[in-house]
Amino acid sequence: TDKVITIGIHAPVSGAAPFPQTSFSKGAPVYWQFLSDHGGVFGRAVKIVFQDDAFDPATARRVCQQMVEQDHVFLLIGLGGADQITACAQYANSVGVPYMSPGVNEVGLRGLRGYFALSMTYAQQSPLLAQLAKKQLGGGKFAIAVEDTPSFDDAHASIVKAASDNGLNVVYDKRIPKSAQQAQALGIANDLHSSGAEIVYIIASPTTFLNIASAAGGQAYIPKYIGPGITSGLNLVAQVGCPQIGEARFLSPFPELDVIDKLDPDFNPAYQKYAGGSADDIGLGLWGANKLIGQMMMAAGKDMTRQSFVQTLESGKRFATNVFPPVQFSPTNHFGSGQAHLLQADCTARAYKTAAQFASGF
Repeated sequence: TDKVITIGIHAPVSGAAPFPQTSFSKGAPVYWQFLSDHGGVFGRAVKIVFQDDAFDPATARRVCQQMVEQDHVFLLIGLGGADQITACAQYANSVGVPYMSPGVNEVGLRGLRGYFALSMTYAQQSPLLAQLAKKQLGGGKFAIAVEDTPSFDDAHASIVKAASDNGLNVVYDKRIPKSAQQAQALGIANDLHSSGAEIVYIIASPTTFLNIASAAGGQAYIPKYIGPGITSGLNLVAQVGCPQIGEARFLSPFPELDVIDKLDPDFNPAYQKYAGGSADDIGLGLWGANKLIGQMMMAAGKDMTRQSFVQTLESGKRFATNVFPPVQFSPTNHFGSGQAHLLQADCTARAYKTAAQFASGF
């Protein structure tokens, strides 16, 4: 409207990991409240509507449809869960609503006019992770454990190629269940241990990753876990998973709390003011995504429509926030990021630390 822009956000608060819903509800509006105190988006305030997609594609589509039809959102954002993001993005595209998410899969999303990845996709991250394994982790026996969903076919193909390109010795390559319970996790851990894998590339929900790491740790087997992604590098995973996750390393669209004051000194004071208390890294991720989208809205101008918003993104303009890596899109490329942050678990602190910022290679 003339006074308000409504944004709909969905995330797997339940199902993927025991995420505290308050982290999302408290963190989601912070950047927009901060921006509102600095003039808003050409005088408009931004209202956030948030829904739990329960880590289920059908639920994601349903809540996205609800936000479009009942809440009349201008655009939709998915925060994690490739299957859920794909389901909602395809629905949004069918009704002409722009949709954005941190980068996950490309299968099922490439070719959607209204979809834009706010960070590197899993396939784009594979060469970085293979370089990391070879140059910083010493190479060695390499395992590939990727969640068994068509959404990750491109990620799987890309890490197989990247491992080969970097001369890694792949001793395990299996698809794993989307929700691996303890018995399944024990079987996966046994197979990984038996393979002798020293480095394990994994794409899985935090719950599945934690179950596998716990089962492996019970055998005194703690390989070097690496992976792309959004959620396995959250501090909650380190709090629950240490010491079994070892010095796990995951790429991320946003850095950790240890460096954010230098990168963006507005974040912590804004979180304290608008959300109260100390910020967590879920709040930081939300701030980074929203700040990037705020730049895009400002670039689209005061008479922004959904169509002009998409056209602005496709214009080739570069968007840089110093939180998420820069993105630049074109009409034929809606996957426009080339950098990521590297997070590394510090089990002494039971938290992730930022090991590299805005990395494009190792």
